[in-house]
Amino acid sequence: MKKIYIFFIIFVSFAVIVFVNSYIPRSYDMIEQQNIPTDLEKRLDVLNTDLISCKDQRNPGLVAECEYPIKSEIKTLEFKQKSQAFVVGPITYYYAGGEVDISEQEIVVFNLRMLAENTGSSDAVLLHCGGAASCNYHIWDGKTTYIHSSHDFTSGNVGLNPGQARFINILFGPAQGYGNYVDFKYDPSKEYFLKIDEPFGSAQIPLELVSKTNN
Repeated sequence: MKKIYIFFIIFVSFAVIVFVNSYIPRSYDMIEQQNIPTDLEKRLDVLNTDLISCKDQRNPGLVAECEYPIKSEIKTLEFKQKSQAFVVGPITYYYAGGEVDISEQEIVVFNLRMLAENTGSSDAVLLHCGGAASCNYHIWDGKTTYIHSSHDFTSGNVGLNPGQARFINILFGPAQGYGNYVDFKYDPSKEYFLKIDEPFGSAQIPLELVSKTNN
């Protein structure tokens, strides 16, 4: 019962974070990365200039309306700056590393946050992650496959139009309580991979996980 209560708290917290992040652009701690594309840096310069000009709008509502799309694009570009890119068929996944949260009760939770962009198709592409038995994204440690605990895929799918990018969040932690699934475990001596198995392509992305308690 205690485990179910803790999982409920974790799930609600995750849902709130995803909801807030979908509406309020957040800032990122910049990680040094070499060979940042010059055009990306130039675009960020233009966006930051445009953001300042939004302050000239007549009222706070118009300022917010002006700022929102600019802040959204800045958030996307800044995430790309600190990420590694992995091309899987028509989709490019950007991953910036991840931290594992271990509670005092030794419950392990990892929120996988990635940016997915349709860079290679002239048609819309669907990413799929529904229930525990129907998801194309798992974590693998070379021996055990871990099933997600929750995610922010609306109705189990994320659709990306040509050139469109979107952040996706998949939470790994306590098992969902049915089927032959196990709680997510973290061992710093092991390597963890995100296994992608979509109809348009497959990949194993190294996650390079670290524990928050060790930072």
